[in-house]
Amino acid sequence: MHGKTPTPGPDRSTDRATARSAVAVSVAALITAAALFGALAPKAAALEGPLINNISIALQ
Repeated sequence: MHGKTPTPGPDRSTDRATARSAVAVSVAALITAAALFGALAPKAAALEGPLINNISIALQ
């Protein structure tokens, strides 16, 4: 096909920037989830003991 210019392919620099942005958001989400879990886990453990004791007393 003479006279036709090839169509440009996808811009790889944009693809890389998008991928890096997605990775950064994912890492931030994991860090946030870990921080929330770390903050809430002691409270859940503190509630678990009395809850289990109350259930065992109720079953007797």
